[in-house]
Amino acid sequence: MGACFPHLRCRRFRRLTVGSLLLSSFHAVSVASASAEENPLRPLAVAGRETFDAFAVPAGKRPGTSVLNKMQLSGTLRGDEFGLEGWSLHAQVFRFDGQSLSRRMADIQTADNIEAVPVTRLFEAYLSRVWGTRHRSLGIRVGLIDLNSQFDTNDTASLMLNSSHGIGPDLSRSGRNGPSIYPVTAAGSTVTWTATPAWTFRLGVFDGVAGSPGRPRAFFAERLNPADGLLAITQTDLSISKNAQVEAGAWTYTAERLGPNGGKAHDRGAYLSYQRRLNRLPHLSFWLRAGIADRQAQTVAAYLGGGLVQQGAVPGRPDDKIGMAIAHAIIGDGVAGTLKVPGAETNFELTYQAKISPHFVIQPDVSYVRRPAGEGHAPDSVGLGIRLVYATAYPLRMTASDPGDPTVPPDSSSPAPGND
Repeated sequence: MGACFPHLRCRRFRRLTVGSLLLSSFHAVSVASASAEENPLRPLAVAGRETFDAFAVPAGKRPGTSVLNKMQLSGTLRGDEFGLEGWSLHAQVFRFDGQSLSRRMADIQTADNIEAVPVTRLFEAYLSRVWGTRHRSLGIRVGLIDLNSQFDTNDTASLMLNSSHGIGPDLSRSGRNGPSIYPVTAAGSTVTWTATPAWTFRLGVFDGVAGSPGRPRAFFAERLNPADGLLAITQTDLSISKNAQVEAGAWTYTAERLGPNGGKAHDRGAYLSYQRRLNRLPHLSFWLRAGIADRQAQTVAAYLGGGLVQQGAVPGRPDDKIGMAIAHAIIGDGVAGTLKVPGAETNFELTYQAKISPHFVIQPDVSYVRRPAGEGHAPDSVGLGIRLVYATAYPLRMTASDPGDPTVPPDSSSPAPGND
């Protein structure tokens, strides 16, 4: 490359180019071995995803442009063919580069869900075991685990770019360094019990401080300090029908910490979500989520969000999706008073995902933040962006519009709306 764009450092652009070439080579191997997709339970499954976001902020705290890029590589080794039935080993590594969009918009809910500090990190590395059948099973995981892969998830809302629609800010903003979620996880263990096709029960216990706050750019960030205590979370999933699902969860930290006002605080909270695909309009789905936390301890004391997703809204484009969503975060009393920020922040988002091929999607996005609460005295902000996603996997089928990791063996049979 002879030159780079003015807002990109050459080294960062090279990383993006190298990442894209690696995924392109990976895809070529997948296509050449397409016949292997007929047997999706091979011992080793691998997947790669490249996500590139470019945003312009014409109005906000710091107008300008932000470019963000995340490359993920994951793999799962299953033990069935080695005489270890039900056992598997999973790992995921990601690389993030780019500039903060939230710094420009001054929002507290993180308008772009791939935002992080520039880092290459071992994100997940765990051993799992599943007993039983698809409809009745017991699964365990031990190691570095993304809490959000099993708790407070919403398949319908995953279309949106705002982080609050991936995991509620009442939970994601908890603790001294957040829970075990992107961009830094913690050592822990989870148990998933699918009692019936309708009921699934989950329990997770994690290190109380994710990663190592003093080493934000470490490849392996886990300090295991007994003083950090634990984060315990439980969730019950109810599949009312193949088109509707309810999730109810509660969480608590065992260690106290200093609250915004200098006193001791104890983080705890609960959440409830509902997603449904409408019977008379089978390509229209909606979701609602509410969460609460300790007003004196938490950055976000309560949250209410929801939205609609329509598939095939444009004639001749049956796989495209359009979505609109609202995310309303109520700021904790201590934070609002200490930092002089608004008592609530509301994000409005409109997005359209165009499926160019099974492996490539383009997604324009518009975000408007009313009363940003990330900084004091911040004006309303607007973000105009576009997301490009390229994804591939071997030997499993994987589409760029699927936000999940196809290499992870399922540990429950709870159907998600729209997936039947």
